[in-house]
Amino acid sequence: MQTSRKPEKLVVDANPILSALLGGKAKQLFFDAGISEFAVTESALDEVHYYIPKVAQKLEVNPAFVRFTLDLLPLTVHEPKSYRRSMKKAKLQIAHRDPQDIEILALALELGRPLWTNDKDFEDTTIQIFTTAELLSIYFPKPS
Repeated sequence: MQTSRKPEKLVVDANPILSALLGGKAKQLFFDAGISEFAVTESALDEVHYYIPKVAQKLEVNPAFVRFTLDLLPLTVHEPKSYRRSMKKAKLQIAHRDPQDIEILALALELGRPLWTNDKDFEDTTIQIFTTAELLSIYFPKPS
């Protein structure tokens, strides 16, 4: 389910966060799009933290610098208790593809918000998804 309407609030998966940390175009969406909230699960942040040493190595910087950069991203962290009611529905929709995606899907279901992800596992779920490329084309369209 896609639309060109600008979402005001999003749930964000780990991959756009990692892209922003690597200096990708995702960082423009975090800081220049005017999106009022980027909701994230603790488990998605745990995944990002797991990759910080690799990100630092790729950027040839100290991991502390990457952690500092992560702290600058405008993320609103949600604890599991805040989306507990939607876990069963999320499990039914995505556990057979990727059990690690259950919590982020549950948060999107609970908040009733679209999910920003580049992960194809979410395509057959009941939530609206946006990729980084789609959001960039909505918020920063190229002049015709």
